[in-house]
Parts: sequence; C-alpha cells; structure tokens
Amino acid sequence: MATHDYVLANQDGASFRSDLNNALAAVVSNNSSSTEPSTTYAYQWWADTNTGLLKIRNAADSAWVTVGTLASANLGLLSTTTAASTYLALAGGTVTGALEIGTAGSLVFEGATADGFETTLAVTDPTADRTATLPDATTTLAGLAVAQTYTKAQRGSITTLTSATTVTPDFAASNNFTLTLGHNITLANPSNLTAGQSGAIFLVQDSTGSRTASFGSYWDFPSGTAPTLTTTASAVDLLVYVVRSTTSIHAQLLSNFS
Repeated sequence: MATHDYVLANQDGASFRSDLNNALAAVVSNNSSSTEPSTTYAYQWWADTNTGLLKIRNAADSAWVTVGTLASANLGLLSTTTAASTYLALAGGTVTGALEIGTAGSLVFEGATADGFETTLAVTDPTADRTATLPDATTTLAGLAVAQTYTKAQRGSITTLTSATTVTPDFAASNNFTLTLGHNITLANPSNLTAGQSGAIFLVQDSTGSRTASFGSYWDFPSGTAPTLTTTASAVDLLVYVVRSTTSIHAQLLSNFS
C-alpha cells in the first residue's frame, strides 16, 4: 500500500532510489491506501482500501469518481457474454443483479426510426417499494388515456361485503360486490366515489329472508323511488349502478333472479 506526490526532489543517490521506488510502488498499486493521496492529479487512480472501491480523479482534479468494487469480479461492473469487458456493450449483454435507474435517469426508447421522437418510460416518485409485474404473454399494454379495443375478456373480481345494519362499500376496492343480508340494512353512501365507475352489487337474502334495505342519499333511482328487495329466503337481487358524480350514483334493482 503506497501513495506518493510524484515529485522527485534533488537528493543523494540512495535517497533518490528510495524515493523513486516509493513512487513506483504507488504506481503499481494504483495508490492503494485507506486515505486519499495528499497530492492529486487529473485522471489519477486510487484503490481506496477503506471503502474497497477503485476510484479515478475527474478531469478537473476536483473529485473522485468511483469505477467499481475491488473485491468483485469485473470490479462488479457489467460484462458482455462474449468478452471480458467492464461495460455493457451497445450490442447488449446480461445484467445479473438489480439495475437501478438513479433520480436523474430514465429509460428512453428510440424506436425503429432514428429521429427526434422517443418514448420515455417514467415512474411516479414512489413512497414505498413497488413492483410492476408484466404478464407472461406477448401483448400490447393498455393505456389510461388511449382509445383501445380489448381482444380478450376482461374480468373484475367480486368483493364480498359484510352484513351489518349499515354497510358502506369502498368503491376503490372493486366494481362488483356481493352482500348476503343477515340484517335489515342501510346501504350507505360508498367511499371513494369517482364519476364513470360502474358495476353491480348482488343482494342475497340469507336463509331467514325478510331482510330489507334502505339507501344513502347518493343513491338515485328511477322516478326517485328506492326499490324494495325480494324478501324470500335465499333470493338474489342485482343492483346495477353507474357513478355520475361524487354525490350521485344512478342505480336500478333487477329483482328475484333464480
């Protein structure tokens, strides 16, 4: 481990030889030391044994730039599959660990034509660790603000509501719900109303039957009249709805399915 200021002063022969050997020792060891060289130069190497990193001085001789990890193969850098290389070649390669895009970076795709138009893959600043999973299929991803035609069936899960004297659906949880009535209920104004959401709620009588339902003020029915449930034991009614605004849900009851 050695560093040197690379200034060979006028001195007697033995001292000069010792000083030169020290300078050469610094060169061959990439200035390996737990502390940075006291005298620095642009593009100077430093094997930082304190952090285990290989560093190089920048062009302005104002800061160290980390190159890689001393104890790792290929300094922990990317390598091609065809040659020992410490970079990811333009032709591609295999990344065996996580590839993290920094705060100032993004993924930009040129497309088939090299022009001034690119597609940038961006993310909203996360507030926790997130995972986006792509399907195991050849497909085209849907966009929120793009008109599109689905060529396969799309399915919404049916969320089970728990019977109580007051039931408040969370419309952020699902579009479709099922509720087996064990009480005379009030179907309260749902939380998280967004205009344009539509769906259905299965209202199922329990084995006792005779359960009734009233509705919160946001529920709007044809002619302004709230419907009456089928009260036969195990009867199934279907309440279909579309959210018109954050305070209005247009709904209609389809009765007595069997």
